[in-house]
Amino acid sequence: MKHIKFLFILALGLSLVACDDYLDINTDPNQPESPGDLDLLLADMTATTAYNLVGGGNWSRYGAQWMQQIANNTTAPSNDTYRINTSDCNNEWAFYSYAGVLINAKKMIELGEEAGQEHHVGVAKVLMAHNYALLADWWGDIPFTDALQRENNGKPLFDDQSTVYDGIQLMLDEGIAALGKESPVSIGGGDLLLGGDPAAWIRFAYALKARYYLRLTDAPGADDQNLSNLALASLEKAMTSAGDEARFEYNSDPGQESPWNQWIVKFANTMQMSNFFVSKLQGLNDPRLPIMSDVNGVDAIYLGHSNGGAPTQTLAEISNIGAYYLDPDLDIPMMTYVEQLFIKAEAQWRTGQTTEAAATYETAIRTHMEQLSGNGEFETVISSTDIDAYLAANPLEGLGDLIEQKYIASFLLGAFEAYNDFRRTGFPDDIQPALNADYNQIPTRMIYTDTEVNNNAANVPANITLTSKVWWDGN
Repeated sequence: MKHIKFLFILALGLSLVACDDYLDINTDPNQPESPGDLDLLLADMTATTAYNLVGGGNWSRYGAQWMQQIANNTTAPSNDTYRINTSDCNNEWAFYSYAGVLINAKKMIELGEEAGQEHHVGVAKVLMAHNYALLADWWGDIPFTDALQRENNGKPLFDDQSTVYDGIQLMLDEGIAALGKESPVSIGGGDLLLGGDPAAWIRFAYALKARYYLRLTDAPGADDQNLSNLALASLEKAMTSAGDEARFEYNSDPGQESPWNQWIVKFANTMQMSNFFVSKLQGLNDPRLPIMSDVNGVDAIYLGHSNGGAPTQTLAEISNIGAYYLDPDLDIPMMTYVEQLFIKAEAQWRTGQTTEAAATYETAIRTHMEQLSGNGEFETVISSTDIDAYLAANPLEGLGDLIEQKYIASFLLGAFEAYNDFRRTGFPDDIQPALNADYNQIPTRMIYTDTEVNNNAANVPANITLTSKVWWDGN
C-alpha cells in the first residue's frame, strides 16, 4: 500500500483530537501530548521531509535549475537567473523546518525519552540532524543551540555553521545509539520512509554521516584525509544496496502524485531540459539521455533550453523532462545508494586508494544505468555492452571525473547534493552562469528570509547576499 495514504489517517486523527479538545485552549491539537501519539508526529515529519524539503521544495528545484539540469523556457528574470526575494524560502525556513519537522522532532524526543520509546527517539534524532543539515547547507549560520524554545525564546541566537555540523554528527551518533537499544514500543505506521525498521534507520544514519564528513573536505582548516577515513568507516555500516534507501512512495491518485510530477505537469510546464545537461550527455554519448529527456515535439531530436536565455523556441521545440522522472508513481529517496557509492569512491580517491576508487566509481555508474534501464517513455534498455563501453570511454582520472558522473546520476532526485558538490569542489567546471542573470556567478548560498529578518533582526547575520559563501565552501 502506498505510504501516502497514511496521510489521510494522520489528518483524520488530528482532526478528531481537535474536536475532543475544542474547549481546552491550553492544548495544541496538532502537538500530541502522549507517547501513544508519536506515530502521528512521525508521519508528519517523514511526509514533510520527503515532499516539501527533499522531493518538491526549493532545495531540489533551485538545485536542478542552478546546476542546469533543467531550464525555465520563459522570459527572464526568474529563478533560473537568480532573481530571488527574501520571501521565496519562507516556507522552507519557517514552516516546514523550524515550525515543522524540527519542533515535532524535539517533541517526539521528549515524549519518547519519557516513555522509553528508544526507536522513536532515534528516528527523531536522525531526521533532526538531516533537516538541520539542509538548513545549514542552504543558509550557513542558523539558530541551533538556541532554537526550538518557542514562547520561551522567539529571538534565538545564530550558531556558526561549524558548530551546527558538530551537532549534526552528535545527533546522528545519538540516534544510532537509541535505535540500537531495546524499545517497549515498535515504530508503527507513522514511519513512511523505512517501515519502522530500526536497522534500516541505522544504515541510513551512517550514510548521512559519510555525506556530512565529505561535505567539509574544503572547509577552513579541514583535514580531508581524516574526514575521508571517517566517511569510509561510516560507510562500512551504511546502506548495502538500493533496497536500503529511505523512500517515500507516491501514486497516481489526484493530489498524491510524485513532487516533480505535481510541480511540472500541473504548474510549471515551461520547465524543460537544460541545454547544458543535454549537451553534456550528448558529448559523452551517454545512454541515459533517452530516459532523462524526451525528444522534442517537432524534429524528434534532443534539444535543451539555455538557462536564462530568451524563449525564442516554443515549448514543443524544446525537450521535456523524461517521462520516467515525471511519473506520478515515482518514489523519492532521501538519499540514493548511488550517491553513497560516489561518496565512497571520493573518499577512496582522497586517501590514495586509486584502484579501489576506480572500481567503486564504475560500480556507481553501472548501478545507476541498470536502475534506469527499461524505464522511461521509450523503455530504453541500456545493455551491459553499452555500459562497458561507456565506462571504458570515461575512466576515473581525477576528482572532476568523479563529481561530473555523480552530477549526472543526481538528475532531479539529488539536485541539491549536486549543488553542494559544485560549491565544495568546483565541478562540473564547465558550467557557466545563466544568461541574463542578476549575478555574474552561480549563487553560493541562500539569503535569509523576511520572516526571520522581521522577527529576529538583531541576530540575523548582516550583509549576506546570494554570492556570500557558507563556511565549508573553501573552493
